Amino acid sequence: MVVSKNTWFGILILISIFLVGFFVFSQGSSVAQNNIDPNKEFQVVKLSVEGGSYVMSPSTLKKDVPVRIEADMTKMPGCSKSIVISAFNVRKNLAEGANTIEFTPNKAGTFNIACSMNMYKGSFTVLEDNGSSPVYVESTSTTTGPIAESSCGMANGGGCGCGG
Repeated sequence: MVVSKNTWFGILILISIFLVGFFVFSQGSSVAQNNIDPNKEFQVVKLSVEGGSYVMSPSTLKKDVPVRIEADMTKMPGCSKSIVISAFNVRKNLAEGANTIEFTPNKAGTFNIACSMNMYKGSFTVLEDNGSSPVYVESTSTTTGPIAESSCGMANGGGCGCGG
């Protein structure tokens, strides 16, 4: 049986699409999560949204101690489920059954947490090694990626209709 060049080309395209799709979906929705030793203790933080702002409890963390943020999905409307913590390279879409974020805060300061559309915002503080309050406060203008490029949020303070 003779197979034409067009048939081989089509087969290669289909295989390529399948492999790319498999890789993308197998990686999950987290762009970057630090590798964390499962035997370490975590600082557990509860996350919810109240009045358009993220509420983290506790909102003060220890530097170099792994954090596990557990989101209350019943209090996470619309795009608030798409979490960005730029300072620690965290980007994750939360869902029922996949509502945790893990990372290790390796620097002290007050840092921003926002949704990918920058409608929902909040902040948290990572203490210095000696437990003292940090001097550094992240500016909202240092945000990179989808937040800074979004037409809703930075320029007009939100309200672009992404489900909030």
